[in-house]
Amino acid sequence: MDDSADSSARHQYTAEEITWATRRLDIAMSRLMVAFSRAVGISVPEMLALEHLGGDGSLGPSELARRLQMTTGAVTALVDRLEASGHAVRAPHPSDRRRVVITRTQKADEDVMEEVAPMAKEIFELAESLSDEQRQAVGGFLDGFIQIIERTAAEACER
Repeated sequence: MDDSADSSARHQYTAEEITWATRRLDIAMSRLMVAFSRAVGISVPEMLALEHLGGDGSLGPSELARRLQMTTGAVTALVDRLEASGHAVRAPHPSDRRRVVITRTQKADEDVMEEVAPMAKEIFELAESLSDEQRQAVGGFLDGFIQIIERTAAEACER
């Protein structure tokens, strides 16, 4: 471990410092989403759509619209662009032929993985450098942090 990583491991973080670190993380993740979308050649909302499709597989247009907080008309245009760029396809719903589902393509998987893989490797190595006790603490904190974010986003959507 280098000196900067070693010194950060010894720092005694206050609750306030961790709270501010989560804000810095939010800003950094936003910048990362912009950078990845530019590298892949799509817009940020299109990249967010691919993230949802990658994590959950096929989604219907209404579900994707709800998750992106967009109208179904706006999602239709977004999916048109993703299809034109080769990043998504529409297909009949497997059990209800009146509906369609949107699926991320292999091209999307490859384009996204090309951008994400180097960072994912570094994050894995960083996590691997932690003790088991530290990994459990970080993992528990991140799970709670994600729950707070998801609940806050859901509540904001209801307003």
